[in-house]
Amino acid sequence: MTTYVALVRGINVGTSTLVPMPDFQRVLEQAGFTNVKTLLRSGNAVFDSATSLSAGDIVDLEKRFAEVTGVSARFVVLEGSEFVGVVQENPLVDVSDDPSRLLISFLPDAAPPASTLVFPDADGLLPEIISLGSRAVYAWCPHGVSKSAIPLAFWKQFGLAATTRNANTANKLVSLVLPRLEG
Repeated sequence: MTTYVALVRGINVGTSTLVPMPDFQRVLEQAGFTNVKTLLRSGNAVFDSATSLSAGDIVDLEKRFAEVTGVSARFVVLEGSEFVGVVQENPLVDVSDDPSRLLISFLPDAAPPASTLVFPDADGLLPEIISLGSRAVYAWCPHGVSKSAIPLAFWKQFGLAATTRNANTANKLVSLVLPRLEG
């Protein structure tokens, strides 16, 4: 049995994308996953699968989700141990003092090489900081996301499936994953 974390991009942020979490849970259960647990309303779930998931399985899951909920959304799905690793590799934990403003943008695949990306001027962003990880982009936004100076063009380089959670939410998901990995 393999534990996975599913992160749905962009649901419950406006009236056109409202998805009750019991519907999300039902989609996962109908796909054959077990021990499904959702967290918050932002499209987070931890579940177990008897088989390894492929990219095609994730596309099928997105289609099933749209059919059941009426909302088209992209998914980032990581094996539980990989999810924990991405959260733990966050290089900005020590510079942040508010986990609700420390962001992790999870990528559907490995991060592109830094040399292929256009980064904003680091000094011009201060006090904000961004850092590229193995499968995420980390951002410290001490004045909040709504006041962030990180340009939208920077984020667009990571495609439409990347989805962001704050460190509070990511840590809560880790607390759901770790007992499964240790058990």
